Amino acid sequence: MSKIEYVQADGARIGYRDDGDGPALVLVHGTGGDGEANWGEVLRGLPGRRILRPDYAGSGLTEDATERLTLDRLADQVLAATDHAGVEAFDLAGFSLGAAVALRIAARHPARVRRLVSLGGFVTGGDPRSRLQFDHWIDLVARDREALARLILLTGFSADFVAGMGDLDAVVAQMVEVTHWEGMARQAMLDKIVDVSADLAAIRAPTLVLGNRHDQMVPPSASVALAAGIAGARLDWIDGPHLSPMECPEAVAAALAGFLGAAG
Repeated sequence: MSKIEYVQADGARIGYRDDGDGPALVLVHGTGGDGEANWGEVLRGLPGRRILRPDYAGSGLTEDATERLTLDRLADQVLAATDHAGVEAFDLAGFSLGAAVALRIAARHPARVRRLVSLGGFVTGGDPRSRLQFDHWIDLVARDREALARLILLTGFSADFVAGMGDLDAVVAQMVEVTHWEGMARQAMLDKIVDVSADLAAIRAPTLVLGNRHDQMVPPSASVALAAGIAGARLDWIDGPHLSPMECPEAVAAALAGFLGAAG
C-alpha cells in the first residue's frame, strides 16, 4: 500500500503517494484524474524505483480552494511534494495537463529534472477544437455530470475497452460519485489557456514525447508539435487512446522503463 504524505504550501494542503525505493520518478496526473487513478496500474511495471505521485489542486488528496488555477501553481505544488519527500533530482513524467506541468517544471528547474516524459501532452489548449472540448466539459460539470461521464468513456477509451467494462450504467454511476467535478472544471479552465510554447526551448533534460495513436481528446499532432519544439526530443507512440495509462498501463510502463532505464 502506498505511503500517503501531506505538505502545506501557499495556502494548500498537498497530498502525494510515495512508493518503493530506488531512483526517484515523479508521475503527474491529468485533468479530472489523480495520482492513483491515472498512474496506479502503470507503476506496477516500474520496479526498482521510488515513485512519487502528487495530486495537484482540484484532485485527489490535495485541498486547494484557489478558483483560477495557473500552470505555475500546479508546478509549484508538485515541487512542494518532492521537497517534502527529500528528493532534489528526479525523472519526471506527466500525462495530459500533467505533461504541461512537467514541461513547465523542466523548463524552469533544469537542475532538478534528469529525464522527462510527456504522455498525451499538448503545446496549447487555446486552439478552437480544444476550447470547444474544454468548454463542453465545464458546461456539463454544471448541468449534467452523468452525460460528461458518458462522454469521457466514449472519447477517452477505445470502443473495445468500453464494450468490455460490463454494466456501463454502473460504471457511469460510480464515475459520477467519485469524480471531483468542481476540481475538474477548474482544471479544464486552465486547460483552455495552457501555452507551453515558450518553455520548450528551455528544456535541457533528455525528453521522450509519447503520443497516443488513437487519441480522441488530444490530437496526436499535438505530440508531434511538442517533440519538434524540444531539442533532441524523441517521439514515440502508444497504440491506444488518450486514457492509455488506464487502458494499456503495461505498454505505458514499458515505454517509460525503456527510456528511463533502471538507474538514475
